[in-house]
Amino acid sequence: MIVARRRSDYIAKWKLSAAFNVSQKDRAPLDLFCETLGCGSMRKAGNDGWYLEVNSLRDIQARVIPFFERFPLIGTKAEDFDRFRAAARLLSQGQLSYQDYAEVLSLREAMNGGGKRRYTMQRILRDYTPSPRAGER
Repeated sequence: MIVARRRSDYIAKWKLSAAFNVSQKDRAPLDLFCETLGCGSMRKAGNDGWYLEVNSLRDIQARVIPFFERFPLIGTKAEDFDRFRAAARLLSQGQLSYQDYAEVLSLREAMNGGGKRRYTMQRILRDYTPSPRAGER
């Protein structure tokens, strides 16, 4: 997934980051997957299940993406993976141009069937775009 977090210390007002997670009730397969990837951490989920999380962009690029390139997903998850990989590639550039920032958000909007999002692309871009100063209106 692509995470958008409001940050008052960022010029863009939002921090965009890549994150990978898998959840299920039984921890054993997630432990094995974590060991196979060689990265990530486990945490207890609120529904008596477990989460495997990878939040490091470096690990996502070096371990998660190559894993799914070697063992491809199928169906709509394959399309989501392609979007995720493209977004991670853009995020790895560091400081994003407005066009790249908007592209990451566009990829995010298309992932996971549009999914429920707390903050929409329009809301984030509205905050990103500086408002005109008094006297320039």
